[in-house]
Amino acid sequence: MLDGHAAAPGPGDVGYALARDTFVNKAESRVWGELLELGTRLHFGRNDMLIVAGTPSDHVLLIEHGLVKVLLPGEGRDLVVGFYGPGELMGEQGVLFSEARSATVVAHTPGTATRVPGRLFRRYVERNPAVLGALYGILRERLRKADQRQQSLVGQDVPTRVARQLLAWSETLGTRTADGVTISGLSRKDLAQCIGAGETTVDAVLKDLTSLGLVRTHWRKYVLPSPRRLLDHITNQVK
Repeated sequence: MLDGHAAAPGPGDVGYALARDTFVNKAESRVWGELLELGTRLHFGRNDMLIVAGTPSDHVLLIEHGLVKVLLPGEGRDLVVGFYGPGELMGEQGVLFSEARSATVVAHTPGTATRVPGRLFRRYVERNPAVLGALYGILRERLRKADQRQQSLVGQDVPTRVARQLLAWSETLGTRTADGVTISGLSRKDLAQCIGAGETTVDAVLKDLTSLGLVRTHWRKYVLPSPRRLLDHITNQVK
């Protein structure tokens, strides 16, 4: 959504945004529907813990409505490793490999999900081996993004990471308004956790971007008057 142009930052420029190619896209709606029939629907509220790192992997979650975020415990602060929305499958790796949960999944917004017991999910995959292709595709994509994120944490300064994250959010979560592109429902803590920086440092960067007219901040909301200008700004900064 970069002012009417093809909007994503270039190859190698990364930020956590919703995946465009979800599990339901990869595995087809039939598979999704059959898995829904195996589970129990649950409703969750913001900040509910849906999966907890270190606990047994005894179920998978099919996200039907709302957003969740995946957290990895870090030194002094948790690191967000992804936001996921409707059509996504969560917790499948631990279930398939009989491993404890490696990450925590927290509800970012209220929503609904279907909880499928691990034994039923494994049995379904055994009866439908074609689903493994979709699962492999998801795992490969998540690992690719994790590698990109690790490279960005090492190779980009905090101002660049802040700007790239805001641009990534503007692509899949932003809404076009008269003021520009508005990103709602994400806090400064969320932003800091996504880029592996302290909230105080992120606040300072946002103040600088605000003074340049590139970002306007509100409570749990960011407005990018011109995403193109923000992209041009960080591109010029790294030349």
